[in-house]
Amino acid sequence: MKIEGRRLLVRVRLVGRTISVFENAIVDTGAAFTVVPPEIADFLELEVNREYPRATLVTASGVIETPVRILKGIEVAGVKVDLLPVVVHKIPDPAPVKILLGMNFIEKARLLVDGKNEVFSLEDP
Repeated sequence: MKIEGRRLLVRVRLVGRTISVFENAIVDTGAAFTVVPPEIADFLELEVNREYPRATLVTASGVIETPVRILKGIEVAGVKVDLLPVVVHKIPDPAPVKILLGMNFIEKARLLVDGKNEVFSLEDP
């Protein structure tokens, strides 16, 4: 995969209760959680995380509290993770994508970044 404009861009498959969607996403090592916008969370009918229904996040805009939902599954470059908690939050415009892949996804994969050659990979460890 290529680094584009200093961003690690990937195509993801998000699996909800009965349907899945494909979206572009940014790999964000500075984000603790994977972020999904409200319209996608609603479309996928994501269930509330009963253990942690809300999360407090520190963003560039300040501290916010946001709902936490559970993705039935997520697949990125052949890496599959089931039952991934995600925070529901709209990334402010003019963001190039709607989805952030945070550390709660990255820690389940092997992320290799070669900045000099402007390539990266995500692999199943």
